[in-house]
Amino acid sequence: MNPTSFVTRLCVLLLLFTLPAPGADPPKAKGVLGDASSIAEEKPAEEPAPAAAPEPSELVWWNREIATFRSPVAKLTPEVRAADALKRIEEASDQLVESGVTTEEAEIDGETAIRFLVGETYLFSLLQSDLDELSGETLDSVRTTTLAHLEEVRQARIEQGSAQAIASGVTSALVATAIFIAALVLLRMITRVGARAVERRVRSWKRLHLARADLRPHVATLAEQLVKISALSFGFYLLCVWGAFVFNQFPLTEPLGSAFTERLRNFGFGLLRSAAGAIPGLFTAGFILLIARWLARMVDRVIRSMGDDSDQGLMATDTAKATRRIAIAVIWIFALVLAYPYLPGSGSDAFKGISVLIGLMISLGSSGLINQVMSGFVLLYSGSVRTGEYVRLGEIEGTITEMGILAVKILTPQREYLTIPNAVMVSNPSTNFSRLQEETGVPVITVVTIGYDAPWRQVHRLLTSAAADSEGILDKPEPYVIQKALSDWYAEYTLTCYTGNAARRGAVLSALNGRVQDAFNEAGIQIMSPHYKDDPPQPLVIPKDRWFPQDGGDSTKTTGSP
Repeated sequence: MNPTSFVTRLCVLLLLFTLPAPGADPPKAKGVLGDASSIAEEKPAEEPAPAAAPEPSELVWWNREIATFRSPVAKLTPEVRAADALKRIEEASDQLVESGVTTEEAEIDGETAIRFLVGETYLFSLLQSDLDELSGETLDSVRTTTLAHLEEVRQARIEQGSAQAIASGVTSALVATAIFIAALVLLRMITRVGARAVERRVRSWKRLHLARADLRPHVATLAEQLVKISALSFGFYLLCVWGAFVFNQFPLTEPLGSAFTERLRNFGFGLLRSAAGAIPGLFTAGFILLIARWLARMVDRVIRSMGDDSDQGLMATDTAKATRRIAIAVIWIFALVLAYPYLPGSGSDAFKGISVLIGLMISLGSSGLINQVMSGFVLLYSGSVRTGEYVRLGEIEGTITEMGILAVKILTPQREYLTIPNAVMVSNPSTNFSRLQEETGVPVITVVTIGYDAPWRQVHRLLTSAAADSEGILDKPEPYVIQKALSDWYAEYTLTCYTGNAARRGAVLSALNGRVQDAFNEAGIQIMSPHYKDDPPQPLVIPKDRWFPQDGGDSTKTTGSP
């Protein structure tokens, strides 16, 4: 941030600050018309509604309020009267500086009035109807006040014409400008050094380095921006002080400087009063959040100790993790609901509008989200799958690496990282290979189709011997073969064996298929599914003397399901 852009931002803020707040002074005519309408409704329709009173108009000269016109005279509105008075004062300004203003009593439209003159030149008049009777004004008091305002302008014009006064004002303004620029440069240097120091300090906090996310760079950036915003606010304060001081050095702009100083003082006092009034509420909200933090930590430790995948645990580790998150979320939501009314501005229309907007966004976009969350609860609390288990969902196989509220993360043997929504997990059947691997092992199944010209006993023996020779196949339970189907042209054989590691199931199945091919090649039996073209002259049957082939094995042993 260079000094030019910094000063530009401060000037923009100063301009915005000096503008009147929108809606601060609502037009009175609307309220008068509203009252007239209500009166007209109560009175008979034939009676006309009373005319609305005209808006008061201020007579301002040299940035100073001189008088207030509230009533029309000779069909001239207060605004027109103020414009005419200002025109006459401007025309007689030189004469006013020399001789001053005099007054005389008069009667205008049947009302007592006071006429203001410069010598024989008429300036304006104030009538009895121009007085603010609610504040206790009288013609004498208004006369004294208006003469004092005119005399103040007269002295200001005299002083403005003095070369010595102008030189003194310019010198003071230049000195104040130099001090202001030096203060901005110093503030910029301090801001840069302070922002770097805060950033280094935040980056060294180990508490912000979580298991899967490092929040330190983001928090450091936020702290750096807060330092810069604070410096910009202080620079804006210096700009206000400088502007008010410079305005006060010249008689023409002195009222602007005084008004700006008063407004700045009121703004600062208003902030202090608001901050002081918000302290009790902030203290209560902080106390509620502190209790919520203590409860969240206690619940976290208690539920974490319950999580154990063994039989001695009260709940599974994944279930305990989800329960802990849900419980902590409920505690914090409840705490925020309790602390919300004590936050400053919680009853304002802005807070209410934001609350309605957030509620509308959640209601419109939470249908799919709620479905995923509820499906996640089903997965977590049913215990059908857990983190670290090897599962199959349709054509997808892999190890579950994470079970979240919205989705399940699976790492396949091909090192593909898949994200499956919870609703998909619940709505589709899944196979859990790891749940019983310690007790019965993980099943490894392969299917072959062999023509009827190969003895089924020999096929059984070849398949079981291939399983016994394969690496990773358990001896217990023993491998077995089932003839699953006798099709038109071939028989279907299913070999079932077991391995002790679900994650290596694919590799063990690949090795088993290779051993099956080797065993059938050595026996001279083709692994094929024949199809007929026409009938042979002789029936394809196996003679009884070939039912038990003599090739060195135990031909009398048959296999089946254990």
